[in-house]
Amino acid sequence: MSTLSKKGKIAVSVVVCAVVIAVIVGLSVFAWLYTFDYPDGPVEKATSIELPEDGKIRVLQLTDLHLTAPAWNGRDSQTLEWVKEAIRMSDPDVIAVTGDAVGSNYFYRQRDKGIVAIAEICEEAGIPWMFTYGNHDGEWSWQTGAMVGPENAEQGKEEILEVLQGYKYSLMTRGDTDGVGNYVIDVVDKDGKTVFGLVNMDSHDKIFRENGEKSGYAGVTADQVAWYEREIKALNARGDGDVKSALFMHVPLYEYQDALDNYPLWGDFHSYTLQDKCYVPETNIGLYDKIAELRSTQFVTAGHDHDHNFAVMYEGPDGINADFPVILHYARCSGVNAWERRVPIGASVIDIDVLSDDVESMYKISVIEPPRDFYYDEYEGWR
Repeated sequence: MSTLSKKGKIAVSVVVCAVVIAVIVGLSVFAWLYTFDYPDGPVEKATSIELPEDGKIRVLQLTDLHLTAPAWNGRDSQTLEWVKEAIRMSDPDVIAVTGDAVGSNYFYRQRDKGIVAIAEICEEAGIPWMFTYGNHDGEWSWQTGAMVGPENAEQGKEEILEVLQGYKYSLMTRGDTDGVGNYVIDVVDKDGKTVFGLVNMDSHDKIFRENGEKSGYAGVTADQVAWYEREIKALNARGDGDVKSALFMHVPLYEYQDALDNYPLWGDFHSYTLQDKCYVPETNIGLYDKIAELRSTQFVTAGHDHDHNFAVMYEGPDGINADFPVILHYARCSGVNAWERRVPIGASVIDIDVLSDDVESMYKISVIEPPRDFYYDEYEGWR
């Protein structure tokens, strides 16, 4: 019967130790990549926020953060630091995250980790926050490990909603129409009466073609337009009269292109229009027409186009709705990692004088940018 020599035993021990260490390291890396903590289970969501005593509400709008892998991506770290700084600088009453907060088909649950990173910043600040999906947030499904298709188009967004449901200050709910995250947050006075509405709508992804490819942006559906009408009428009923509202979404209304082509810029902040094209929905489904009909929403804000940051006082095609102008606003891109971004990162601050009767004085839009000593990378694709 043969036995191992002393050197052989040492060699076996070394191999065993190396295997054990490799297994431990592998499991640690696996856990680091795949696991993360977030509140388990739904909590009761607020459906309203109280109007401050001065009758004004401040909304900080963050859009197109485009987090991809916050665990190791330096540009993501810069973006998250900017989110914290923007909250400190603006001191908002509510935060609106209007889509493309995270990338789509990133493995190891980095998409969900990005959502959690944003949620934790808002929760630590103790500020109510709204979330609206962009065209990239829900493109990937963790459950299937693949891009979503027409048969499971909402699956990725449902997964994100599940992550968000346990956060105390998250105002997002699913809604009862097409898409995920169509909901209205009431602004109420000290007596609990509804005096204003913050409407959030899912503007979806690109359109699935018969060959399986995607092109052209979908925008809202006819069912969502009907939902909007029901919700505005319900808002008016809760407010016992005509209640004004603002609409937050990602892909802009179809009419944004007409606004850019035929209307002067409005507002006193530094405006950027570095391209002639607005990436609007392929088909006009009539949401603006419904807005003009119901005469509640006089402010619409979107993200999506990283090189646009402007506002237009829009009176409809050929000024047909001159008696009901609507501010169409493109928010400043907030993400360092947003591709083809040529404008400085920043955030939009929307001050709403809820008790004003005039749209010109009801809304004040400004832009904040990082202080001079705040370093972040420029977009590298142009170099």
